[in-house]
Amino acid sequence: MPPHREDFAFQRKLEQEIELWLKEGIILPAQKERILARYRLLKRADEKAGPGKLITTISILGSILVGVGVILFIASNWSAIPNWGRLFIVFSSMLSSYGVGFYFRYEARNYPKVGASLILLGSIIFGGGMFLIAQIYHITVHYPNGPLLWGLFVLPLAYLLRFKSLISLAIFVLLIWLGMEASLRISHHGYFGDITMVPLFFIAGITLWGIGLMHREWKSLRIISSPYILIGSLIAFFAGYLLTFNLYQLRLESDALLLFYPGIGVLFLVAVILRCLPEEKEKGWIPETLGLVILMVIVVYFSFFSPKISPMSVKGGGLRLFFNILFALEIFGLIILGFIRRYPTYVNIGLLFFALDVVARYFDFFWELLPRSLFFILGGLLLLFGGIILERKRRKILASFNIEEAG
Repeated sequence: MPPHREDFAFQRKLEQEIELWLKEGIILPAQKERILARYRLLKRADEKAGPGKLITTISILGSILVGVGVILFIASNWSAIPNWGRLFIVFSSMLSSYGVGFYFRYEARNYPKVGASLILLGSIIFGGGMFLIAQIYHITVHYPNGPLLWGLFVLPLAYLLRFKSLISLAIFVLLIWLGMEASLRISHHGYFGDITMVPLFFIAGITLWGIGLMHREWKSLRIISSPYILIGSLIAFFAGYLLTFNLYQLRLESDALLLFYPGIGVLFLVAVILRCLPEEKEKGWIPETLGLVILMVIVVYFSFFSPKISPMSVKGGGLRLFFNILFALEIFGLIILGFIRRYPTYVNIGLLFFALDVVARYFDFFWELLPRSLFFILGGLLLLFGGIILERKRRKILASFNIEEAG
């Protein structure tokens, strides 16, 4: 059964379209009633048992809790369980999750959402079991390889089954691998040393974003594009947000991390090329792709050629100003793209980071210039005024998407 669009906006839009179809003679009155009756039944099912998305969310959360529980059970009873018992618990739990999940999803087809979450549970147990087995037999390895193998195992299964949850798990695990591997290679340690990882994750986010956009251009991969786009855009914007502050000495280059750039760059280049191949393109795809390419070039440039600049110097202030302007352009560009492509997620992300940027700049520039009481009064008024503007803007945006929200 194909997936359903069960939200209110879709039903309202459907009712409007059906009236036009009826007037144009595309459908008959009896067909109109049958279509509307179908979605009334879906709405009734939502009211009595909960929306399908809620069931999926609950099932996924349940799978995560069970997976963590299995791992913690083994860990807490480590000394009391013999090696064969540990292996039996790991493999039986994993195989049972996969087996029951596949049965519910593809054989019986009576609990497809729960079946998908059980398959996710099997993948979680696989990753935890891999670390437990290494500990059981005292296998000495390069420990970042664990998340790498975990992610590379889950990714083919995710593409085979077209599960967003598995794609998301693989992305998060591979990002953990990237962070672990990068932290080992940084020559200087501590918080300030970790700042050099910001541009690395910036380009990783851009690459994930580009891979997601490439998926959207291919019908067979479109269903799993959203995790790449959402996670990639959030990482890219968060990294860009960090660069608007006085970070250490704004030295972004680290020789130890440059070896990651060729591989990430190749992935990004392949994603851009593949996105250009299909004949039918989404609206606004050129400025979006061009924007990602420009961002990638800028971040890579500063990663290779970032000078060591004091933040109090004129050059340091100019560099920080450059990143603030760049971040503002990213925000407004994303919001405009959200309008062009009628993609509310882009608008929401843009508004979120716009609000964060306004708050950050307010604290940067005005904290030391005003008396404390006046600071909080003006700050509160500014936030209230900003809330009014953002709510008004959001309502206009949602109205343009034919979406209504509860009060």
